Amino acid sequence: MLRRLTAAFALHVLLLTLALAVPSAAAELRGPAGKPRARSLSPRLAAARDLGPAPSEAKTTVLVSLALRGRAALARFVEDVQDPTSPRYHRFLTQKHFVAHHAPTVRQEQAVVAYLQQQGFRITYRARNRLLVGGEGTVAATEQAFGVRLHDVVVGSETTRAALDEPTLPSDLADHVVGVLGLGDAGGMKPHLRASETLDDAFGPPELARFYDNATGYDGRGETIAIVGLYAWNPADVTFFNRRFGLPPLPAGSTQVCTGSSPRAAGCAYNAGLSAEVSLDVEYAHATAPRAKVINYMAASPTYADFAVLYNTVVAGGGRRAARSLRGSTGWVVTTSWGTCERTVPAAWLRTYDNILANANAIGQSWVAASGDYGSRDCDDLPSVDFPASSPHVVAVGGTTPMCDDAATCDRYGYETAWSGSGGGSSTFFARPAYQQGCGVPAGSRRLVPDVALASDPLPGILFRHAGEWRVTGGTSAGAPQWAGFLAQLNQRRGGGGLGHPGARLYALCGSGAYHDIVEGGNGDYEATPGYDLATGLGSVSVRNLLSLY
Repeated sequence: MLRRLTAAFALHVLLLTLALAVPSAAAELRGPAGKPRARSLSPRLAAARDLGPAPSEAKTTVLVSLALRGRAALARFVEDVQDPTSPRYHRFLTQKHFVAHHAPTVRQEQAVVAYLQQQGFRITYRARNRLLVGGEGTVAATEQAFGVRLHDVVVGSETTRAALDEPTLPSDLADHVVGVLGLGDAGGMKPHLRASETLDDAFGPPELARFYDNATGYDGRGETIAIVGLYAWNPADVTFFNRRFGLPPLPAGSTQVCTGSSPRAAGCAYNAGLSAEVSLDVEYAHATAPRAKVINYMAASPTYADFAVLYNTVVAGGGRRAARSLRGSTGWVVTTSWGTCERTVPAAWLRTYDNILANANAIGQSWVAASGDYGSRDCDDLPSVDFPASSPHVVAVGGTTPMCDDAATCDRYGYETAWSGSGGGSSTFFARPAYQQGCGVPAGSRRLVPDVALASDPLPGILFRHAGEWRVTGGTSAGAPQWAGFLAQLNQRRGGGGLGHPGARLYALCGSGAYHDIVEGGNGDYEATPGYDLATGLGSVSVRNLLSLY
């Protein structure tokens, strides 16, 4: 009897040992662990309150970001393509050429896909330029695949799910992965517009056209302006706006594109409360370049992951009901009025977005972004800037307070001061681009914001149509779509083909008649000064002069 008990106990110990060994064996299948190239967790998680482990069977989504190949060579190309002395001047790449030379290899992307599938993930997104791979799994699968612990946490007033550890991957994968996104974001994108309390003396398209000398003879014909953000516009509002100001209807091919996996995604719907931003954007992009086709690209939600897919769709293709011309998106002008405080965004996200934007510039796209509405302190009452305006691959548009010589007619340029809400300052992540020099640009090695400016103060404000009524707003989102329209006119004047990032030429025109130099006012930490400053950049524009001098 004792022998039988001893044998049974030995068998029990053996089975228990084997059972305990299974997780270790699974872990060993990952191979030696390596860290991706950039940190994936938000700096805001350092102050999070831990609510405990997340349920193991709860659903999770991740987005694996792959690194560009030949990034240094790509950076040189993006500089050369804007240098009139270079044989590569304005000889932009096709998207096919970009993918062949700078996208992750097919083998690298397939290795990531295979690994996620082996770990139990369902692949939900694969980008045409192979920069992103999305997957859906469970908490348990995520913890196993990336060597993390997922907990529910409270960050500020938001309850979210986040990893407590930086992710790891098998070292052969980690070498070409920027980061694992979606494990700890703690934030999202926000619009940059400020409501006004009055309709009196607000600027409409006629006043703005006279103020900034926009009677150029160019109307954006043959060009495309893409709006990047959330929510759909109401066609009735746009039609009413056009009739009021004698504008033509939106050109054929203007449409709205959902980049979410479901056409019913909340971010792709019309919302009487939340669609105000896109109403402003479409109406003023159209008013500035009335013959340019306008396409509204919408994210499924404000999350960083959905915005990464949104950005990449505009650059590399895809999206529901996307109407693409034979030349794809080469040469488009893209405007976005949605952003977030740079210092709260994980480094892996910033690098991922900027890889996408580098792709955009390489194929001749010009991106314009509102610089933010919180002055020099975009968040946490600390000197900070807004992203994507802080990207060196984007033209950042700050804000001014405009004043007419004659408020009754506003028949010409009057005067401007820096608007107190104009986002501006120095990036903590991005290096100073080569084009940002001269003209009083302060010494340093970091990217400075903004590049240019336009009327943004809610007083007097900008008149627009939304939800069946006239409204007045301000914010740097009022300036970004108009600058997109100016660039569409400029591209038309130059014969099409795209401008790419126009920074080198914009800064070279400092001190010319292309700009109204703003020398009064400030945005908190920075004052407007002659030449470049961190409140209004190079200044606001005289459109006729910009087109003739560029």
